[in-house]
Amino acid sequence: MAALYSVTVQDINAHDFNRAYAAYLKRSGKLEIPKWVDLVKTGTNKELAPYDPDWFYVRAASVARHIYLRRGVGVGALKKLHGGTVNRGSRPSHH
Repeated sequence: MAALYSVTVQDINAHDFNRAYAAYLKRSGKLEIPKWVDLVKTGTNKELAPYDPDWFYVRAASVARHIYLRRGVGVGALKKLHGGTVNRGSRPSHH
């Protein structure tokens, strides 16, 4: 008899899981998409909106995977993961 083993999210490649879960979210209709999704950028540091029309599903799948793997994750950690830095340039000192 073959040994039974379970497969978890940790055992699957992150890219493959996110792609499959995003397709499931889109197919099932369980995630309500806001009307403004096609008009926004993903951050202030971005110049253009995402090219992928299903970017909202992919982002939701990525956030769901991250929360599943790290149960106590907060908004600050998700900001570091999905955010970026804004180039504020240089300016003279105050003194």
